[in-house]
Amino acid sequence: MKKNKIQEAPISYDSPERMDPSLQSKIEKGETPFSDNPALPQSETDSFEEIIASKRFKDVIDKVKRYTGVQSVTNQNAFMQLQMMMMNAVRQIKQIENQHKTELENLAVELVKRELSIPEGTFQYDVDLSTGMGQVDTSKMRRQSEEPSSEEIQQEFNVTQDEAEEDVLNFIDAFEKFDMEKAKRRFINSLIQGASKKGHYMFELVRNELNNIDEKLLNLYGIIMSINDLLYWVMPDEAMSMMAGSGSGAEGSVELETETDPPTIKAKGLFFPIVVHELIKGVYEVLGSQGLPDDPRQAEMVMASQDTLPYEIWDLRLGPVIWEKFVESYPDELFEDDMKEIQNYLFSRFSMLTTEEFFDVAKKILSGSKDGKMIVKKMVDEIISELRDEEYKSALDFLSDDDDDDDFTDFLGTLGIGPAK
Repeated sequence: MKKNKIQEAPISYDSPERMDPSLQSKIEKGETPFSDNPALPQSETDSFEEIIASKRFKDVIDKVKRYTGVQSVTNQNAFMQLQMMMMNAVRQIKQIENQHKTELENLAVELVKRELSIPEGTFQYDVDLSTGMGQVDTSKMRRQSEEPSSEEIQQEFNVTQDEAEEDVLNFIDAFEKFDMEKAKRRFINSLIQGASKKGHYMFELVRNELNNIDEKLLNLYGIIMSINDLLYWVMPDEAMSMMAGSGSGAEGSVELETETDPPTIKAKGLFFPIVVHELIKGVYEVLGSQGLPDDPRQAEMVMASQDTLPYEIWDLRLGPVIWEKFVESYPDELFEDDMKEIQNYLFSRFSMLTTEEFFDVAKKILSGSKDGKMIVKKMVDEIISELRDEEYKSALDFLSDDDDDDDFTDFLGTLGIGPAK
């Protein structure tokens, strides 16, 4: 059920550019996949969706102007110019990349490992920089949500009789449990896409290496990725879904092979920045999987409902700002080179919170409150302590249940955040 919104804070613009009217309408009416998500802060006067959409649209416009030099980017003539620039950039990029395919594939892996502080041996990487359009298989992308039957929801998400008898007040209706898990997955997916979307511009971090290949690459990447971002805001959902589903956009895909030791991230992309994006997405999908239900069938049902192409498009629109808000809550120490790895542990531990804790903590983080920063600092301190004690065998072993989890739950209780009912 959609919430009733007070229309006092519509989308704000500080330049002549405008997003597609149908998108603006969905955001202002609360008709996006995020509109009812309990992780978002609520206000009587301000819509969090409108705030982050306004910021993200401005960021996208600024990047287009920076990389293309076009200063009025959404009128018809300018958009036709941008389309021509994009087509020309595609042609030039592929001419260059096809001569340096292996070098760029290796550079993408090293860039992601370095920037995400991924220890050697954590993953295997199978990277494929496509040589042309139409070579990325998009057929596996789920085009719409697959919702289970009422009977299956009741069967899979009902609490056991022992749990119900333990505390009848903690009995949660199966449908409410399923909805909460879906909302949690929706938010985690937005963080994953928000983090990986930053990879579109991480080519700036390997400027010297790319200049050694061809000095035109940096600007060409900026042109094509900024215009690609713009398309998400000036094209309606139906057109974006058709373009992404047909493989006619900035193609990319990632698959995880968990049977290998260590797990293999298989990333494929049309351009170097897309390969980087897919590698980051693969890493965070592994870390974020800690937020799925433990029961395999429940997890499958949640993913079938939420991991869809239409939802992913909205994740790519709004996720970058949601991710920025999340990162803003980090203590300063996490940005030091020897501490960056802790960011990965933090994302997994946050994902593992019970649904009630997860949504309460997310609201505090997104609102920029002191409590949000305090909670994140507490989680970081515990992670560092556990790692120093060398009590765990691998990067994710600390995520198992232990007394420290009980201590953290008690800490949340002091902030009025209780366990899931």
